[in-house]
Amino acid sequence: MALASKQIAEQHLVLTAIGQDKTGLVSELTGLVSECRCNVVDSKMAIFGNEFTMIMLLAGDSASLVQLEMQLPQLAMKLNLLTMMKRTAKHLELSVDNLQVTLEGPDRAGTIKTITSFFAQNNVDISSLKSNTSTQNEQEWQVAEIVISLPSELSIEKLDLGLSDVCKTLNMTATINPITIDSK
Repeated sequence: MALASKQIAEQHLVLTAIGQDKTGLVSELTGLVSECRCNVVDSKMAIFGNEFTMIMLLAGDSASLVQLEMQLPQLAMKLNLLTMMKRTAKHLELSVDNLQVTLEGPDRAGTIKTITSFFAQNNVDISSLKSNTSTQNEQEWQVAEIVISLPSELSIEKLDLGLSDVCKTLNMTATINPITIDSK
């Protein structure tokens, strides 16, 4: 009787880290991920002020993720990082219904709240939000890029009309473009 091969179920973990920026942090964190036989499925990194920030979606079997969960606190202490981990479901790829909304205009308190509230009221899911401010002609200027998924009951035309109305009240402009996914 041949032994049936045991298929190990892949599990997922979201790992976030924040701390003072210094050379080698990414190498140290990804080194531990590799050492624990986990894979980086997706990651984002940024510097805010002097702070390094990173979020990663990791995959591995249960034993590998438990090993990482046990070893990360010690590495985080050594690197003076604040870390958080949470188990999650499998990573979903972007659907063809995803759109990128780009907003541009004067930077005012509450702009992002107003826009995200409009999306929430229309059952529009936000999967990514990036916002930057700069000074243009002695005025604080904001550019926000938001990736959204439309619910089936909302047309792009209706979204565009509603968003245009909201943007008028904020003295901003909005453009909506489909996201093209490169085939590999």
